[in-house]
Amino acid sequence: MKISGASARPLEILLVEDNPGDVRLVTEALRQGKLLHRLSVAENGAKALSMLRREGLHAHQHMPDLILLDLNLPGLSGHELLSVLKADPRMMRIPVVIMTSSGAHEDVVRAYASHANCYIRKPVDIDNLLSIVHRIGHFWLSVVSLPEHGEKERPDSWRLLLVEDNPGDARLVREMLADTETEIVHVDRLSEALVELKRSAFTVALVDPGLPDSAGIDTIATILRVAPLMPLVVLSGLDDEDLALQAIQLGAQDYVLKGSPDAESLNRGLRYAVERKLVQERLDYLATHDGVTGLPNRQTFQAQLSTTLAQCQRRGGDAALMMVSLSGLGRINRLHGHDFGDLVIEETVKRMRRLLPEDAMLACTGSVEFSIILTDRQSIMDTPLLAEQLIDAARLPGRIAEQEFYLSANVGLSLFSIDSEDPNALLKCAETALYQARGFGENSFRFYSAQLNDAALERLAIEHDLRGALDRKEFQLLFQPLFAVGSGAIVGAEALLRWQHPTRGLLTPEQFLDVAEQRGMMHGIGLWVVVEACRAARGFADAGGKELRIAVNVSAQQLENPGFVDSVGAALATAGIRPQMLVIELTESMMQGEQARGTLARLRENGIQIAIDDFGTGYSSLAYLRKLPVNVLKVDRTFLSGIPDDERDMAIVRTILAMARNLGLSVVAEGVETAAQLEFLRESGCEEVQGFLLARPASAESLVGMLKTGHANEPVMNH
Repeated sequence: MKISGASARPLEILLVEDNPGDVRLVTEALRQGKLLHRLSVAENGAKALSMLRREGLHAHQHMPDLILLDLNLPGLSGHELLSVLKADPRMMRIPVVIMTSSGAHEDVVRAYASHANCYIRKPVDIDNLLSIVHRIGHFWLSVVSLPEHGEKERPDSWRLLLVEDNPGDARLVREMLADTETEIVHVDRLSEALVELKRSAFTVALVDPGLPDSAGIDTIATILRVAPLMPLVVLSGLDDEDLALQAIQLGAQDYVLKGSPDAESLNRGLRYAVERKLVQERLDYLATHDGVTGLPNRQTFQAQLSTTLAQCQRRGGDAALMMVSLSGLGRINRLHGHDFGDLVIEETVKRMRRLLPEDAMLACTGSVEFSIILTDRQSIMDTPLLAEQLIDAARLPGRIAEQEFYLSANVGLSLFSIDSEDPNALLKCAETALYQARGFGENSFRFYSAQLNDAALERLAIEHDLRGALDRKEFQLLFQPLFAVGSGAIVGAEALLRWQHPTRGLLTPEQFLDVAEQRGMMHGIGLWVVVEACRAARGFADAGGKELRIAVNVSAQQLENPGFVDSVGAALATAGIRPQMLVIELTESMMQGEQARGTLARLRENGIQIAIDDFGTGYSSLAYLRKLPVNVLKVDRTFLSGIPDDERDMAIVRTILAMARNLGLSVVAEGVETAAQLEFLRESGCEEVQGFLLARPASAESLVGMLKTGHANEPVMNH
């Protein structure tokens, strides 16, 4: 329900005036009077009529709430235009204020005879004009509701549900309401009434409680249970005070005895019933909602919070509570008035709503304070980002009519079970966090938990800096060489992403990739890695005289991107290297989706090799491996850490090597850090290895130097 009032929107004013000086005078008067308005000007009657009829270029013209009309106009005169307006049902109710230099008695009489609302003589007294505009404008916006502004008028025709089993009484009701525009749907049983109520809405119901399939108060109770918002009048043949009292207590609007009302009193009684119901609904609404924003108020919010937390406790769910406080509204009220301030709040609430998930509850819990309940797990994880977005939404400059506005905001957050499981305590935690945020400064947020604050601020800082890192060329690749166990030669390298942060130094993927994936940045970053790795591979081939396989790690987001395969193909073609020299590495869990497996199959069909990274930590079954488009298994470093002391690790590695041989797959052992591990792998028949024992990650230039010398780590490999 929308509560309409004088502050609901700007006053739409149409000024019909051909004198530029008078136009400037009215414009300045309205500005000085701080009237929230939108002024349109027509310099002649024909243009005014075109604007009012929304013709041609004026198709999107707002219908005015008030017309200021000069009588002396070129072409169509003011008198003629006024006559046209008052003869048109769509425009006849719009108030018209005559502004003219004529003081002739016949002009005044003629204007009022044509239903003008007021007559002002030029030169216009500004205070008088503003007083009239304020008075008429306030009345129009508060009391009169135009269809053109999106508000529905009260219906001229009603739908009445008549529940009456006596044909004579039903016929009498029809006769008494024959002169009214009332559509009557007549049923003679409760069961039929329930069917009609479920099928469509009715303005009011007139019900005989004594029916063939129901009797007494049960009839009334059943109908009100199905349609609690519909006004209901009892039409009974029994003068039963107890029944009448019970019916009214249940929610019936009136109790009428058959034979007592005439047509006029029955019609009036039905209309009064509808009016009383509307008043009751409005009072109920105002008791539970904020009058400016239409949002649930603090009392309603606290009840919903209690219900939500009880459900979380029963079902093991999560919840987050956010409190948003706006600042700067006092300044706006002083400059532009409280009506304008109310519109600013409405606009800010609309911005906030657009940011919230569908299941979030937003309430107004103070004059400039709003509370939000989140239950969606992803939304709860994203509360730091949402807090920043809400702050940005509040401080974004806006415009209402001709006036600009801006606010600032603070946000306090608390989390169910982490901070408290009690509704009142959790609310207190959020209020405390909001107080701390205000102490920190405008446009800031705080969690109740200091530890969560640090983590959230760190994550937001990483995300903020990450968004421009690619454009600033802050990423770089290091290369971990891959060695052939038999010859000790470098046969490939794994491309490792690093971020040279301007203040934090060199960051590894563990410090930023999780944020990049959650914020959907992996496609751009991942594509850069593929392109740079292919370019480096071309450089290695030119420097060493032979091609090296380059392995690149990819994310699930990249595999889900429909253009990933084509992007990889373009990177290979631009660098001029064979597809067989590129290895796409990913974990077993990333291969579970059909789309991912389809993408990998297309890559392999194009000649690109596919490697399972960290093999042995996931599904790792023979039947599973047979279904995947895989060329290489990379044994996870955790299985090498116990070698040669742990017999189980040694058995697992031997099993993986045997499985790979049977399936025709290559095996790479990663994380080789001791000579004993290397010797075990050589004896077990592992063909390729990488690890700190052999070489640490190096820049492309360093790897080129190693290729040119041709003896990198030879003493270790020949041991």
